[in-house]
This record gives sequence, structure tokens and C-alpha cells, in this order.
Amino acid sequence: MSASAPAAPVPTTEPDRVTKRDRIVAAIPWAGWLVLAALLAVPALGGGRYLVYLGTLIALQAALATSLNIVMGYAGQFAMSHSAFYGIGAYASAILVTSLGLSFWVAVPIAMVGAGVLAAVIGYPALRYTGGVHLALITFAFGELARLVAANWDTLTGGPMGMRVMYTPGSFFGIELASAKGLYALAASMLLVCLLVTEVIQRSRFGRGLVAVREDETLASFLGVNVVGYKVAAYVISSMLAAMVGCAYAPIMNFISPDLLSAHETISLIGVLILGGIGTIAGPIVGTLLFFGIPEMLRVARLYRLVVLGVVIVLVALFMPKGIAGVLRDRVERWKWRLR
Repeated sequence: MSASAPAAPVPTTEPDRVTKRDRIVAAIPWAGWLVLAALLAVPALGGGRYLVYLGTLIALQAALATSLNIVMGYAGQFAMSHSAFYGIGAYASAILVTSLGLSFWVAVPIAMVGAGVLAAVIGYPALRYTGGVHLALITFAFGELARLVAANWDTLTGGPMGMRVMYTPGSFFGIELASAKGLYALAASMLLVCLLVTEVIQRSRFGRGLVAVREDETLASFLGVNVVGYKVAAYVISSMLAAMVGCAYAPIMNFISPDLLSAHETISLIGVLILGGIGTIAGPIVGTLLFFGIPEMLRVARLYRLVVLGVVIVLVALFMPKGIAGVLRDRVERWKWRLR
């Protein structure tokens, strides 16, 4: 008895159509990186002096928000000391360069390591024995302590009058960073470093462990995740990146004051994350563009622009709790699901 030949497959174009759509969906992240590259190129290539200055400020704030997103967005830890490490990085690098005569590129890693050690000393007991709202209170207290030290240590920091910064970063691989566009390139590079670190974390086992800790610490511990170690590591990495960005702030702004360490700066960054989408790669950038873009578009209405910005943040928090980037991410995920 002979076996019957298998039926010939019926030709169809449906798989081809789905494959093309899948390729489009897979290309969305790359499109986002291309859009970011285009945005970064505008001030550098064709922008006037004001546009370059505005782009520098936006790049710095986006880098700072991206670094905060690691500990708040992925680890789910409400740390209020981010602006303190930002200011510590600025003061430390300025003192190392002006008082000890070190190169800017030597001062940056030293400031980052110092911030990391300090973050570990503060973060371990706070996250080991407390966490949650207690972590917010402890880190808030540390930030205020750092601000008071900077405001009262006149001989080292200049006290409440601040510290004048007169040096430039010099050159980096032959690229001169003393000009306005060079300083913009420095700020944009800091943003790219923070984005790449976040991307690597998100795709790694460490990043998946952070998300597990954020969602349910008990379950994550049951699955073998070192909960305390992961939370402290996220806090340390986030603080080191904040210090790195602070190192760039000093020569860009040519002035450092104790207000840089104020908790109000951290609260503004939290607003940026809520607006853009906490726990997403694009969220800090989208939030920063809106946070700076809305007041800039409403320059003619100076009395109302902050009110409008506050209303926008409240509306986003109420109707888009995942932020703008979070909503877009969910839409893409739904599209992928429908194509299966």
C-alpha cells in the first residue's frame, strides 16, 4: 500500500504581507534613534547661537532625566538625591581642575567614582533596611545636607555666592570643545552615553532583574534575584551618571551654585519622566522636549507658561499614566500582537 504524496502548499501572499509589517514594527526603534540623531544634528549643523545654547541645555537635562530613569523607571526606587549628585559632580570636577590642576578628562572619572562610593554608602543601608517612602526621605535629607554644605563651605565651594568656572574641556580625539558648538557636542555626548547605558541595561539580565524587583520584590527574591544588590547597583549607576552630567554642566554654564543641588531640580526631573514616560528609553527625551518646548513656545505669555506646563503634566498623569512614550510603546505592542 503506497503512501499518498503530500498535498502541495497553497500559494498565498499573507505571510509576505505579515513579514513586511513585522519588519516595519522591528524598524520602529531604529527610526527613533534616527529621529534622535536628526534632532541632535540641527543645532550642530545649522543652528544659530541661541539654538545651540538651547540645544545644549536640553541635551544636559535629557541626559540627567535618562540617568534618573534607571533607578526610578527600571528599579522602581523613589530617590530624591539625583540633583545632589548632579551638583556634586559639577563641584568635584571644578575643584579638581582649578585647585589640583588636573585635566577635565581625568576629573570626570574621579568625580564619577567618588559619587558612586557615596551613593553606595547612602544607598545600601537605606535600601537594605527601609526602602519605599523611607528611601525618599533619606535621600531627600542627604540632598539638603549636600546643598547646605555647598552653601556654607566658602573656602572650597564659594559659599552661597557660587563658584566661577573659567576652564574649558579642551579637546577630545582632536575635536575642540571650547566653542559653543563644541560644548553642545559635549552635552550631546553625555546624553548618548546615558542612553547607551540604559539600552544595555534594558537588554541585559540585570535590567530584567530590575524590572522584576520593580513589579514584585517578594516574587523576584523567590526567583533568585538579589533584590538589595540590584536596587543598590541601580542607585549607584544612576548617581554616577548624574555626576558625569554635572561635570559637563560646570564648563558649559561657567558657574555653579548651591541651588544646583536643590531637591526642586529632582522634582522637575520626575515631572519630565511622568510627562515623557517613566521606564522607557524615549520617555526622558520626549518629556524634556515638552518640558522645555512648551515654555519656549509660550515666551510671549510669561505669566502663564508655567501654568500651562503644569496643566499638561497633570493631564498626562491623569489620562496617560504611562506617559507619552509609554502609550506609544503599548500601541506598538498591540500592533505586534494583532499580526501574530
